[in-house]
Amino acid sequence: MNGSINGRDAPFSTIILAIWMVLMCFAVAFSYLSTTEELSPVYDTMVEAAEIADDAMEAIKEEKISRGIPISADDILQTGMIGESYTTITTTMGVLEAKRTSTDPNWAAVVVGMFRRANLQPGDQVAMVFSGSFPALNICVMAAAQAYGLEQCIMASVGSSSYGANNEQFTFFDMAEFLYEKGILTHRLDLVSLGGASDVGNDFLDESVKNDIIGRIRQSGIAYLYEDDYEKNIDYRLWFIKERTPNIRFMINVGGSLVGLGTGMNAFVQTGYVEPRIHYSNDYITWGKRDSNCGLLQYFLAQGLPVTSLLNIRGLALTYGVTYDPTERPQVGVGQMYYTTTYSPVIPIIALVLSVGVGVFYYLFKRYRGSEGRKDEKNYILC
Repeated sequence: MNGSINGRDAPFSTIILAIWMVLMCFAVAFSYLSTTEELSPVYDTMVEAAEIADDAMEAIKEEKISRGIPISADDILQTGMIGESYTTITTTMGVLEAKRTSTDPNWAAVVVGMFRRANLQPGDQVAMVFSGSFPALNICVMAAAQAYGLEQCIMASVGSSSYGANNEQFTFFDMAEFLYEKGILTHRLDLVSLGGASDVGNDFLDESVKNDIIGRIRQSGIAYLYEDDYEKNIDYRLWFIKERTPNIRFMINVGGSLVGLGTGMNAFVQTGYVEPRIHYSNDYITWGKRDSNCGLLQYFLAQGLPVTSLLNIRGLALTYGVTYDPTERPQVGVGQMYYTTTYSPVIPIIALVLSVGVGVFYYLFKRYRGSEGRKDEKNYILC
């Protein structure tokens, strides 16, 4: 009896293709069934980082209450990390749900996972650029670096989008200073700017508030940068980073700061963890001269370093297993970010070998039958 499809003899090539498709389907199915999830090798460090972040946020909340700063009604989990919709240092509009999502201390574990992905070791040097828009995320990044044992160079700006650290008397600069003085965070900010328009607070509405903030920064002794020329601003920051962390291995940006993301189309750098690619050097640095729109992220990508940008919170939450706009306070140490997924390579390798074998058999069979180029050859298989 002839092997047939709808009463016609089946072409040999069709049967070979069917066999290959069956092999691939089995490979996909068995690969899926053989996946395993195990606690990350740096689970303990992840938990430590998240606990530091959780303690820091609780301390910020208590300090706000003691200063008479009301906890926002929009802060449904009462974290103390949500600001007001608008104040005199609010620079842009922000998404409330994203701000509430950012208060999950388990973001610190996500960042630890990024450090591991970048093959960082304790003692390695990292640079960070923060705006005031996501104070909780800033804290998570600092907590992650602290738990991981990294040397840090931290640059922060005061301006904030809505619902961020936009209380004029308790900016992110003030929060970081408070946490350092309490000993919860062991690394102080290294450099502070006003942020906002031109990175010098041109969009701050009250000049007296602006001057008061500048006075607090100067009194702290932390380096203060006031430079409205974009290229000079970036040049100074690059010099500053290289002075503090000459062997930098990683760069991370939180929020939508001009200096971190760059200007023009450069500002649309991929969010999340980004591996360096060779072509970035051609994009941002040509004949030793930096692109005038280049931000710190693009510069360090061009230097061959991995970078991270934490900005598109909804997308990042989906990628790293963080609950978006949670209705309950997240539990430290629990979540997808604490696990690594592994796939057994055995079945795909076997399927690949068999596929190659089927292909070789088909080629040899056609060659043996002399089917190539002969129009009168039916090339059918009979059974």
